[in-house]
Amino acid sequence: MTTLEAAERLGVSVMGSASLLHGRWLNQLPDALRDQVGSLSTDAQCCLQFVRSTPGVTTTLTGMSHRRHVEDNLATARVEPLTLEQFRALLRKC
Repeated sequence: MTTLEAAERLGVSVMGSASLLHGRWLNQLPDALRDQVGSLSTDAQCCLQFVRSTPGVTTTLTGMSHRRHVEDNLATARVEPLTLEQFRALLRKC
């Protein structure tokens, strides 16, 4: 079983950190991810949407040291997370 599955069975919450891999994912996202997240326009928003849609992850840390970070976070919060079906379809494409 995966770590997330084990955590769920044990009733342990999982918190994500470095959702953008410290910026390394920016400008390197697979097209399948961009296509799946629809209205989100930046790579940061796409990454945040992926992490917040990951089954088993209950919380993730995000940067807010710049106004742009806050704007990306708020834009992502205005969109529903991916459904389990959408998330699984995305994993099959990537």
